[in-house]
Amino acid sequence: MKSTKYSRFCRKLFEKTFERFDIGETNKNNMLAKADIAMVYLEYYSMVLMNIIIGFVASFVSALILYLIIPNEITTLLILIISSIVPISIGVYYLTLPISKAKSRGKKIDRYLPYATNFINTMSVAGISPAEIFEALSIVELYGEIQKEAQKITVEINLMGIDTITALKNAIAISPSDKFKEFIQGILSTIQSGSELSPYFERCVEKYMESDLVER
Repeated sequence: MKSTKYSRFCRKLFEKTFERFDIGETNKNNMLAKADIAMVYLEYYSMVLMNIIIGFVASFVSALILYLIIPNEITTLLILIISSIVPISIGVYYLTLPISKAKSRGKKIDRYLPYATNFINTMSVAGISPAEIFEALSIVELYGEIQKEAQKITVEINLMGIDTITALKNAIAISPSDKFKEFIQGILSTIQSGSELSPYFERCVEKYMESDLVER
């Protein structure tokens, strides 16, 4: 899910309203990143609020028209039921969407991690740096959601000028997979200790391949 003219319009409309509430945006933004929703907190939840309002108005007007055509106790009750259920359903859907998408992405990352680590290990043996490894991984479509995680790391390093260590730390903060976080943390620890990465990658390949075999 990406930012659109509609979502940006919603943000402009409700930005001041949201700013009145002292809400920690970092965790909210991280959750959206984990779900691969390319919007900041204010934009996404402004869009959610607008969708709820539109849902309420549309459902209320529809039920009211039905009541005007067939005025009775049942259609009167329908006005209350429909105008309540529709906006509540919209709110529940969009509020739970980041969590459900993040969980789904986490499972997909875990599924491809054994094969991605094998790819990373092969490149590491050839003497390629971690930054170059993730750049290469970012253009390989075989590894699904891991490719997207690598793209985020590559963008921070190449376009934003962030150093590799910081980019990897940021990747840990926004990854929906505990296994991938553990893998990246291991890379950080190995780099910071001055050790060789190849032995670490070899251990990861054996570990994740064995785990994948057991799960299958």
